Amino acid sequence: MPVWQPSIPQRLQPHLLSWVGYDFASTEAVHHGVPSMGVTVVLSLAEPIDCGWLAGGERQLLDVLASGLHTAPALIQSRGRQQGLELSIHPLSARRLLGLPAGALAGLMVDVTDLQWPPHLLDQLRQSTWLGRFQLLAAFLTKRLEQHPHTPRADMVEALARIHQARGTIPIADLARDVGLSRRRLSSLFNLETGLSPKQVARIARFEHAKKLVQSGALPSDIAAAAGYSDQAHLSREWRSMTGWTLRQSRADFPLLQDAQALQA
Repeated sequence: MPVWQPSIPQRLQPHLLSWVGYDFASTEAVHHGVPSMGVTVVLSLAEPIDCGWLAGGERQLLDVLASGLHTAPALIQSRGRQQGLELSIHPLSARRLLGLPAGALAGLMVDVTDLQWPPHLLDQLRQSTWLGRFQLLAAFLTKRLEQHPHTPRADMVEALARIHQARGTIPIADLARDVGLSRRRLSSLFNLETGLSPKQVARIARFEHAKKLVQSGALPSDIAAAAGYSDQAHLSREWRSMTGWTLRQSRADFPLLQDAQALQA
């Protein structure tokens, strides 16, 4: 499957966790969108994205979607060519790049044009080469940063960084103490900025670490120990809750960010 993942420009590195372009065909496929530490934006260059939540509820057809942090899997269905770009935005940069805090998007999927991203951006991306698409996107995001200045709280920056560094295993009481906040105040700030509690965000960070180990081909028992789960059964329960699948089923659904090709013009 063709995947493009060029280096993120230095100006955007504090704000983008990742960006990737993809292009593949399928007769009919179901993909589970699993939790991550970033706010996800997907720009479809082919058919609209058929998206919703695995647990049920209303489904949408969107050309460009944004999804906040979540702890349950999304359900993405495709019936043909899938081509587009997927961005993962740092939660504390959502105010500048999307116009609202990540907490306002938690557990939701919305049309990015409702967030004042111009409709003509998608047309420009569709008409360009892959190299040109990333250049257009970089220019657009840089302009958004310039137009919407905002400095996040230093204690929130530190708290999220510590969760990342500890891969979700830091006790929340220690986290609050380390950044100089009460647990109640820390929880209030996390709810505003991410829409989740510190414990839920740490849970996602631990899952992301486990996911990388799964992609590497590690054994489930080794993954459980390395990622801080009490045992393999605990890992299996958390995995099914986060992905909707077993570990074995999930291995076949993780090709997008693996084996990324060098960017081609």
